Amino acid sequence: MDSIKLLARNGEAVRRALELGEILHIDTASEELTDEFLLFAIKSGLLDKWAEEFPDPRQWSEIPIKVIIAASLAARFAGLYSLRKTGYVLRSARVLGELGYAVEVMEAGCGLSARGTADDSLISGDSIRKLLVKMEAQVKVPPSAVADVAHAETAAPIKVRARASRRSVKQVVDESAAEARAQAVATQLVEWYNQAGMEMLEYARLGRGRRLHILDTTPIEVALATATYECSGVVKNDDGSHSRGYKLATLRTLLDTSGLLTQVAMGPIQQHDMELCRELLWTSEALRRGDLVLEDRGFLDGATLTHLKRERGVDVIIPLKGNMHAYSEAVALAEMERGWEPHPSRRDQQIAFVRGVEHVWDECQVTLNACVIRFYNARKRATDYIVLVTTDQELNAEWIVRHYEARPEIEQDYQQLKSGGWHLQKLSSTRYSEIVWYVLTVALGYSLYQLFANTQAGSRFASKTRQALALEQLKTHRTHVIVYAGGYFELFETLAFVRLVLQLSLEVQNRLRTWLDEHLDSVKMQE
Repeated sequence: MDSIKLLARNGEAVRRALELGEILHIDTASEELTDEFLLFAIKSGLLDKWAEEFPDPRQWSEIPIKVIIAASLAARFAGLYSLRKTGYVLRSARVLGELGYAVEVMEAGCGLSARGTADDSLISGDSIRKLLVKMEAQVKVPPSAVADVAHAETAAPIKVRARASRRSVKQVVDESAAEARAQAVATQLVEWYNQAGMEMLEYARLGRGRRLHILDTTPIEVALATATYECSGVVKNDDGSHSRGYKLATLRTLLDTSGLLTQVAMGPIQQHDMELCRELLWTSEALRRGDLVLEDRGFLDGATLTHLKRERGVDVIIPLKGNMHAYSEAVALAEMERGWEPHPSRRDQQIAFVRGVEHVWDECQVTLNACVIRFYNARKRATDYIVLVTTDQELNAEWIVRHYEARPEIEQDYQQLKSGGWHLQKLSSTRYSEIVWYVLTVALGYSLYQLFANTQAGSRFASKTRQALALEQLKTHRTHVIVYAGGYFELFETLAFVRLVLQLSLEVQNRLRTWLDEHLDSVKMQE
């Protein structure tokens, strides 16, 4: 496999050595379009910041956390979901060059680790697994957290397979304590991601004006009868069936042409949306005074609306449930005032503006205005209504609707994350810390994609899905040449390198030809 050694990049020194025919090694590497995103993360300084903020418990390691994050992101862009295969994808000459690593010689059993790796990969997937295991070993959890996990385990309402977890197969463990430690590590990882989200948001430079955010959740389902998925939960669906898995909450901050998943929260699938996101809404730095949050009915909570408006200066648009008094009040006032206007985007619907419906919602202590949408419900064969309320006193009915129509974008986000090449649902591990790491690197890779596509340099990727990009990769096969000389290396595009060699003296060309003949003979013998 490729033995990796840290070398200095010095193009001028390598060019001088080429002119003299004094090179140590030449190799090639194919270019991937997705390399552009990793290079953006490196050159923008984001990768360094993410590495500095990561809660790495290791005092020292041959494999820096920056390389682990880069390898994980490369795997997500490559559509790989197995930790074991992570090390196979970080092979780009350009990416390795920017990280400070380069392919030097062909040698079996080597890698970034001093112990090497038995596989033909840069790093072993076990490097990531061992990092997470060490985080679990060092984290401290109170006895109450262990008790909470034990109680949750006994509350499962369905039959499960009698199968031991990966932990208990290797040794006797206290499953409740192990899951409590995994949850504590998951909390650290989520906090790290949310800080990374803030770094991306800062880089986006949205200015001082109002920012729009979309808050929503999506389930990540696993096999119902497999209870060995740590910290998973079980929920009863509307049709009476059950599902096992996790719930991912995301705060999507809208950019010019896309949106970043700037903040996340994660819990068992049965956890209520508001319970999962309450701390995020109350404390997240991504929400600043003057911002507007678009929420679904699952986040209806009068106390939170009051806190956001009074304490944080953040406004919300949210639909009411049909059984709420505020809903009935808004519909009654709209019909009584008869101030119906055409819907701004739907020809068969009408809208009406209603002021002050909070007086029939005891939990809400701030003024709520409403936009009532009237339409014909074919299923009910009757006129029906949707009531959107907002804490923003400056918005009229048209703008309440126009803003809220941005919400379906989050559904497209989740569709892309699940089936658009990012494989959010494909969990290859049952260990909770590994599951959270995988989910967060999927979200980070997706957000990095959107951030780069929102820049001038990455504008060609705007509005393209991960699957469309994969098809485009099949049409592009650019290669690079890596040249080593005098302890330095440099990367050349293949055609540019050929042009450079043709400009060398005949004596130097003959020396390079002799070196290449010997090198190609050795490659054939290895094959």
